[in-house]
Amino acid sequence: MIFPVNNNSEYTDDSTYLEPRIAELILKDSVLIDEVMQFENKKRKVQEILKQLQQLAQSIELTIENVEADQLTIKVEGSQISLQQLQKLFQSGEFTEVSGVTVKQFNLVNLNNYQGDEITQIDENDPQFHLIERIMSQGGNDEDLREANLSGAILNNANLILADLREANLMGIDLSGANLMGADLSGADLLGANLTGANLTGAKLTEANLKGADLGDAMLQEADLSWADLSEVNLIGANLTQANLKGAILSDSLLSHTNLSQANLSEAHLNRSIISKTNLSGSILSQTDLSEAYVSGANLNQASLDNINVIHAQFVDNEGIDESVKQDFMKHEAIFKAQVTESTDI
Repeated sequence: MIFPVNNNSEYTDDSTYLEPRIAELILKDSVLIDEVMQFENKKRKVQEILKQLQQLAQSIELTIENVEADQLTIKVEGSQISLQQLQKLFQSGEFTEVSGVTVKQFNLVNLNNYQGDEITQIDENDPQFHLIERIMSQGGNDEDLREANLSGAILNNANLILADLREANLMGIDLSGANLMGADLSGADLLGANLTGANLTGAKLTEANLKGADLGDAMLQEADLSWADLSEVNLIGANLTQANLKGAILSDSLLSHTNLSQANLSEAHLNRSIISKTNLSGSILSQTDLSEAYVSGANLNQASLDNINVIHAQFVDNEGIDESVKQDFMKHEAIFKAQVTESTDI
């Protein structure tokens, strides 16, 4: 039997490190299977339980997961403080019943692995758990995090200035808005990472795997991204002024309104990328692969354009390409189109 009951409340704690998390609360009592108790009475009992839970800890959201036999499972979502408060009460023996119903279990749950009824419990003895907690509460500035496993962690707005994250496992991590100025992420695995708005000024990302990552509006001035994999990456609005992207793979990436002025893109792969209204002034594009790329409204003034692969690349209304360069590109199968009335820029 499932009661369609929700008791929602807004999160009031806006502290950066208090990300919403999930706990599983299991209540067990014969009253839940009392055949004499009518449906409405049972529903009222469940509402009573939810109300009392709300009084125990603020800023939590409660959802009935299931009522099966004599057991009631409730999903509890809230800040770390709220859930830790309930956990401490349970561990101390003060949280043993709710509205006359026995509390059987209270388990913190890994938010990244929560999928409906399938729950993976957090092992609080896991070094990863404590590492994430420490970084969010104390910061990780200048910390040695080489080869650390932070995959799937929520570290948005974290302070990791000058942190050593070489060869770290950062797959699927949320570092949006984080400060990683001067951090060393050489060889790190950032597959599918969220780095929107992150500050990576002067950071080292040589040979890092950033495939499918979101770097929208990120600050990457003077960052070293040489030989990094940036394929299928979102770099819309990102600032890569004077960044080193030598040999980097940017295939199928979005570089709309991206600032790449004075960047080193020699030997880089930008094939099939969309380069729209991008600032490439003074950049080095020698031996760069632009095959099948779409280049529109870009600023290429004073850019180095030697030995570029432009096969089937499309150029529309760009600055800095003189007639001789245009003719040379067309000899190598580049396509020049007149500006269209309806913009196709992204």
